[in-house]
Amino acid sequence: MKLTEATVLLVDDEADLLEIFGDWLAASGCKVLKAANGAEAIQLMLRHEVHALVSDVRMPIMDGLTMLRKLYEMNLSIPSIILVSGFGNVARPEIHSLGVEKLLEKPLRRRDLLDTLEQSLMERKELWLVPEEQPREQAVSLQLDSLVSEGLCHFRLGRGGCSFPAHKTLVEDKPIEIALHFALEGVSLLAHGQVEWFKPDCSCAGISFRYLDPGCRSWVIDRIEGERVRSFIPQCKSAGRASKMPFQPSLLRDRHRIGTIGAKLAADAK
Repeated sequence: MKLTEATVLLVDDEADLLEIFGDWLAASGCKVLKAANGAEAIQLMLRHEVHALVSDVRMPIMDGLTMLRKLYEMNLSIPSIILVSGFGNVARPEIHSLGVEKLLEKPLRRRDLLDTLEQSLMERKELWLVPEEQPREQAVSLQLDSLVSEGLCHFRLGRGGCSFPAHKTLVEDKPIEIALHFALEGVSLLAHGQVEWFKPDCSCAGISFRYLDPGCRSWVIDRIEGERVRSFIPQCKSAGRASKMPFQPSLLRDRHRIGTIGAKLAADAK
């Protein structure tokens, strides 16, 4: 969806900022709704179809996080959620699990807001097409039992990334290359991404996708859209059973090898 076709809901208790952000978006051609707190925002979302939500975190009456938790409980799905905050003490595993795609810091620049909204409104099939050129010092290669497990899940796929067991410390906000093979389904997830959070207490990590290899794009996007996944990056509730495998640097670099990667990962894990 293009920004000019979208209805965007702005939520902020600072009237001046609400007016400024609203002017920016109106000038870009989208329809703008405004609310001064989370309670007002929920009422508007019950009456209007909202394609993107841009909300402050700290507000009176109902803050941004409480609003997101209530939306999740109500099963009220918003395709794109962006949080804006002047404070850095927001738990990223929770906000990404609640559907937040991006946390923008105040003071906010017009171009940053518009670029983030345009990116978040794109269809999944339009995303993650170009490999990143920057070096990826972090790499993870795992053999997992299955994409789905009963009870607590060791791997979880979101609208914009995934969570998985992490047997070593991963540095947040740094690029990463992953190769995950799922034995039962016989498929592999090969991607470039960015580490959004790492939880040492349960040895799991969440990454956002930056590039999906052509060999896995189809099944990953079909699964995201078919299951109508709400979380941007779900929280990994349990490390589950996973086998570490030696990671081959730049595993995604040579596309002619992609067809054999899944088989090789499976063979290496035996």
